[in-house]
Amino acid sequence: MIKRTLAVLAAVLLVGVTAQPATAAVSMVAKIVQEPGEFEARFPDVVKLNDGRLMAVWHRAAEHAGTVGTIRLSFGSANGRTWSAAAPALANPGSMNGIDTRDPKLGKMQDGSVVMTFFVPGGKVYYSVWKPGWTRFTDPVQLTAPGLATGVYSHGSPLALADRGTHTDQVLIPVYTGGPAGGAHYIQATWRPTADPRLQVSSAHKIIGNSNPPGRAYQEPSFVQYGDTVVAVVRAEQNGNGSPAIIARWNPYTAKPVFAYQSFTGVLANSHHLLKTASGKLLFTYGDRARTGRPTSGMLIGNPTATWAKSKVLPLYNSGHGDQANPSSVEIAPGTFLTLGYNAKKKSASPSGGTLWVIESHASDY
Repeated sequence: MIKRTLAVLAAVLLVGVTAQPATAAVSMVAKIVQEPGEFEARFPDVVKLNDGRLMAVWHRAAEHAGTVGTIRLSFGSANGRTWSAAAPALANPGSMNGIDTRDPKLGKMQDGSVVMTFFVPGGKVYYSVWKPGWTRFTDPVQLTAPGLATGVYSHGSPLALADRGTHTDQVLIPVYTGGPAGGAHYIQATWRPTADPRLQVSSAHKIIGNSNPPGRAYQEPSFVQYGDTVVAVVRAEQNGNGSPAIIARWNPYTAKPVFAYQSFTGVLANSHHLLKTASGKLLFTYGDRARTGRPTSGMLIGNPTATWAKSKVLPLYNSGHGDQANPSSVEIAPGTFLTLGYNAKKKSASPSGGTLWVIESHASDY
């Protein structure tokens, strides 16, 4: 009987291990939600609010694509250990009734408001606004710019630029387009923090174009700011296969930005996130396409405005499912980071299927 009990316990541990942090250097500290039935919590984002709380959003759907998903919202404690019950992110969910609202991303404005972007099938990007004291986001507004009306997608958070002289309340929204003439872009807008808050679009800029070289596609740009430099990471695909990520840098305060590029040798990064840390280093979390299943990994970049060199890669989360990653991170105290990871397994295959986890790591781990 003892031998049988030990065998059963071992089997249970083997089933659960794929939904645990990938290394002892990190720890799973909280569960935001386990979606019911066949629903899954995919493509999450998280941001720290001015009042110290955390805000998380994600795409609730039964599959990666081809179904109607909705954006869900939860507020977390300052240390990320407790979270409010999940609720619709939009105050009026019916405004997007029957439409798959995908890849929600959060950007905090200078006044503490949060702009959320997402896209829908067919290539339209929308934004919605949350202000301190509110519980939900406003009705979405389609985000258009000259030359970028449809066939546009988003997978990176809006970046509120630091005010510089005449450049105040400027926001960069990362987007990308497909096809040989597409590529990675950003839309520039002015944040209007009125009673009816909105973005006023002024221009659009292409960071890097597809088909250079032939067969190359550039997608999912993400931004962070250091001084007068915006640093971007752009996912690269060569004929549908992984290619080293591209690092781009430019001065956003010039009328006509000049971009500098670097290939991030040895790093195949999908669905990544950039976090400027209290130390000035950059926490780069990403889906590691160089590893089977594209699990979530992390890396600390010591000097983000200089040439990036691959450093220690820290495994953060591996659900064991082939469709994962899409991480997002916050710093809850100097050198203490929380990263979101989700288990897209069906509950018939994993008891923790459909769960959105919070994983903690520390600067000393990297």
